[in-house]
Amino acid sequence: MSLVSGKAAEFFFFIIIAVAAIYYLWQAIKGKAVEIRDLPQFDAISDGIDKAVEEGHPVYITIGGYAYLSGLYATMAISGLNVLRYTTRLAVRRGATMHIPVPRQPEAFALMDGIYREVCVSEGKPESYNRDNVQFYGSNEAYYTGIAGWIARDGCSLYIMIGAAGGGIDTIPLHWAYNAGALRIGGTPRWPHQGTFTMLNDYPLWMDDVYAMGAKCSEDPVVISTQGGADVGKFLLVVMLVVTAILAALNVPIVSWLNM
Repeated sequence: MSLVSGKAAEFFFFIIIAVAAIYYLWQAIKGKAVEIRDLPQFDAISDGIDKAVEEGHPVYITIGGYAYLSGLYATMAISGLNVLRYTTRLAVRRGATMHIPVPRQPEAFALMDGIYREVCVSEGKPESYNRDNVQFYGSNEAYYTGIAGWIARDGCSLYIMIGAAGGGIDTIPLHWAYNAGALRIGGTPRWPHQGTFTMLNDYPLWMDDVYAMGAKCSEDPVVISTQGGADVGKFLLVVMLVVTAILAALNVPIVSWLNM
């Protein structure tokens, strides 16, 4: 098998997905945005903020302990930042207190703080901004113990973790939110962390649901258009999986063809 084995199939998929992405982007620019189905997790944000206002406890939102702004985690972090902006806007409008834990590395600190500050100003409530409501703890242990301590001290009505979850470091504070009686919304595209972490949420998001949630919260037609291109790719892969299974069962050398 050569070093370029399978590149023809990869190139074929790339061309189709690229064309789909450009098509949906063009449609969005023309004002024909993709429609994302109703997400119960999206509606639950509003319910959770109302709960926070009624109970007088804070809203916590994090984009995940592993939310780097580069590499494979970047898209997860961006989705989380879109959810952060949407949640903060509703919280500021309704008078709920925001608590924003920064990931274990400080890359996203300025962005998260900036979103919080900008939303407070744009909503006409600059006094709602409180620098102490954005906390950076650092290492894994400091991250989860810091958030847990914050919840133990101030309580928690709504806990959102949408982005690049980090196994135990995001599961532990989520469990503290559970014990505090908080409404919990969360999920991550990181496939190894779909078990305990996701199941602890009242409104879980599975894999690509995170990207759909981020796009919906962005309320930006161009961002939303990316979901159309992604859906074409997923549909194509499902069709290819079925066709490959059938042809392989008929002893057609489909696997050899895909390795060309």
